[in-house]
Amino acid sequence: MLIIDGGFARAYQPTTGIGGYTLLYNSYGLQLVTLQPFTTRAKAIAELSDIVTTKRIVEQAIARKTVAETDVGTKLKAQVAQLLELLKGE
Repeated sequence: MLIIDGGFARAYQPTTGIGGYTLLYNSYGLQLVTLQPFTTRAKAIAELSDIVTTKRIVEQAIARKTVAETDVGTKLKAQVAQLLELLKGE
């Protein structure tokens, strides 16, 4: 998973119309999420609008990658194999 978060300064919000953006890359694909500017805590509570986002799918993964297909997954498989060998030795 890769996340790039770009918060825009309040001075740019009237020009851009957004409060910031987040670029996500995960097993679902590449997504660009725009964040609406945060106004006040009271308004967010009253309107139940803590974080308002718009998500655009830039590139959708045809088949999601599983943990087993990653470097971490390979290490986990090796650890499981070692643990199973230890159990056999008892």
